[in-house]
Amino acid sequence: MSQKSSNQKKGQSSSGGQKGKRKERYLLTGCIALFIALFSLLFGKELPGGVKGLFYSFLEGEESFRDTGGDELTVTYLDVGQADCTVLQCGGYTMMIDGGGRGTAEEVIEAAKGLGIEKLDYVVATHSHEDHIGGLPKVIRAFPVGTVVYRKEDNDSKIYGDFNDAVKESGAKIIVPKPGVSFEFGNALVEIYAPQEMEYNNTNNYSVALCITFGKRKFFFSGDAEEESEEQMLGLSTLPDVDVFQAGHHGSSTSNTEAFLKAIDPAYAVISCGEDNKYGHPHSEVIARYQDMDMQIYRTDTMGVITIKTDGESLDIHTQRK
Repeated sequence: MSQKSSNQKKGQSSSGGQKGKRKERYLLTGCIALFIALFSLLFGKELPGGVKGLFYSFLEGEESFRDTGGDELTVTYLDVGQADCTVLQCGGYTMMIDGGGRGTAEEVIEAAKGLGIEKLDYVVATHSHEDHIGGLPKVIRAFPVGTVVYRKEDNDSKIYGDFNDAVKESGAKIIVPKPGVSFEFGNALVEIYAPQEMEYNNTNNYSVALCITFGKRKFFFSGDAEEESEEQMLGLSTLPDVDVFQAGHHGSSTSNTEAFLKAIDPAYAVISCGEDNKYGHPHSEVIARYQDMDMQIYRTDTMGVITIKTDGESLDIHTQRK
């Protein structure tokens, strides 16, 4: 059985319309654009092209968004037990964020092939824990890989060594993740928010956190980033409002802080976790926090593979089982 949802982002169908924070941000942007436009008129200066776009967008009452080029973005959250693996497809381009554990590597490869994937333009290894990179050595050796996004860590585990060997053998380009780094993924934009350029005592805080923008829709991934990393991202003052958030650290209470969730304000949470896992993920206090924020919750342990498709406007959500 499958379940389909085509819900709009929360708040859009209510009389309040867009959320207050987004309104404030948009109003501020419009005021700045108007100020620069008036300055230009007074002093006879040409209005910069980028400001022109903001100015006319403000006059039309619309927020600017990325041109999708008529493409569609598909985000598939694979059911890999107590691990993470997400496959993204956008206009012929492909990306994999983490690769599950060693025990599900073959399943991940077959699932990717089942989605029609013959190459991976990007592989993102959020951090060096086995449940995130354990399947990647086999995946990287199974498909041509263009670019790998990861930060090298001081980890002498066998699986991490195998992962590094596979990356080297692939000849892929390396992008070192840090705040401010961005790149194109088809007609989508990938922006990195973590990790900071520092050493952590907790490996989870090395996790790559990124936002993918396609049209008006935004998807956020933060691996196992915990409270320390979330606080650092809050300090950047550039966190976006997002539509879909992959729950931090499989829904652990060590992540998913109230301040961070309020900052990104998702409409949907997707939790990748194993059935009856020994960690008790997702933690009950996190689920309660999501519910208090009126987020719709999707879980791989109860729903199987979760697929979200968007044309940049609407979201269609399918689950493998009810």
